[in-house]
Amino acid sequence: MSSLVEQHTFFAGCLARTPFRSQVEGAALAGFDSMSIWPNIWRHAQRKDGLTTADMRMMLDDNGLTLTDVDAYRDWAPPPTKDSIEFGPISSGVPRLECLEVCQQLGGSTIIAVHLTDAPLDEDRDVEAFAQLCDDAREFGLRIALEFVAFSNVPDVATAMRIVEGAGRDNGGLCVDLWHHARSTYDDAALARIPADKVYTVQICDAPARPEHGLVEEAMYHRQWPGTGDLDITGFLRTLDDLGARASVGVEMYQPSFQDRDPSDVIRELHEASSHALARAGIDPHSTGQ
Repeated sequence: MSSLVEQHTFFAGCLARTPFRSQVEGAALAGFDSMSIWPNIWRHAQRKDGLTTADMRMMLDDNGLTLTDVDAYRDWAPPPTKDSIEFGPISSGVPRLECLEVCQQLGGSTIIAVHLTDAPLDEDRDVEAFAQLCDDAREFGLRIALEFVAFSNVPDVATAMRIVEGAGRDNGGLCVDLWHHARSTYDDAALARIPADKVYTVQICDAPARPEHGLVEEAMYHRQWPGTGDLDITGFLRTLDDLGARASVGVEMYQPSFQDRDPSDVIRELHEASSHALARAGIDPHSTGQ
């Protein structure tokens, strides 16, 4: 029996402007057993919809869903050298304590961290900062998944693993996104060397063999449905499965047309797409790692 799918996850970034309630109801109806959340989504739920984190947790429970990740925290990285950068606001705008508290209160397990700043990578400094973030998360019973981002200073799996291993924290691991893997080094040998227990979150999508847009634009707006591009999704999933990894797994992609559609229809198609991709790789999306 396949081991990869610990949780079949709807990733909130696919519909980042859709309210929490609609995401929860759509994810449950589609057949997901878990979902992630972005800070803007819980803040909208609290400030515009009047929901407390207790209300939101009850909503998850009532719909048979668990929370996996808070995505993403970036303020562990050094401050920028200028006010803005190509890939958006420098600061997450959400204090570390808020991220940790909300993740814990919603029953989540993992904070995804990204190194999105124009400050150059300094491994000694950044290893120390990542270790401190892990230590802070431990106080809440949480893990930190470092996501390498192809257009950042932590662009690939090998660089990310040096930070995770250098920190030496047992609650520090990786978020592995196929798009970022393909658009950085596409180093499958490095992918195959990740310790199984360091793979926390796995995200898939498709893309052309060569970028047709700038990397930031493609990542944000032009990811493709699995099976419609040139990426080796099957090989990627099998590599992680062969490691014995157990992770939250699902499609992460956004297309502008999503916002003009019924969220439930989009979420259902995301579930179908990830289920089919897993099946093509010989992985049972309902195995839950058993």
